Amino acid sequence: MGYRIEASDPTEERAQVALNAFLAEMAERVDTRFLDSDVVAQASKPEFFVLALDDANRAVGCAALRQVATGTGEIGQMWVNPVLRGRGIGRRMLSALEGAAAVAELNTVRLETHENLTESILLFETNGYQRGGDSENEVATHIYEKQLD
Repeated sequence: MGYRIEASDPTEERAQVALNAFLAEMAERVDTRFLDSDVVAQASKPEFFVLALDDANRAVGCAALRQVATGTGEIGQMWVNPVLRGRGIGRRMLSALEGAAAVAELNTVRLETHENLTESILLFETNGYQRGGDSENEVATHIYEKQLD
């Protein structure tokens, strides 16, 4: 089965399904406070949003990029269906977001994650992201940052 990464409108139905799956997994693995946050609304205002789609056009992953300061972008709402992890889908979404950041003339990309999300941490660290201290976000534990060429 093949997977492709496409730019998408985060309010589109497939995107909403993926974002809600992200939210449910974060509530289960990280903190139930995710259920109180409006992740779907937050993701509806990115500069760039991608979906990973399977051959049947079902969303199997999603991720968003938004500019948070001059020259700095932040990746959020990154999720891959747990049964499909390890197939390069997250790496391809990350690459698409970094490409969009470069086009938008963002020279730094950052993200926040939680220590329980070990597969995410591995993805970021093996793609050149450096740990940059602790997060001020009450449900995140790690900040990562990458300088783009």
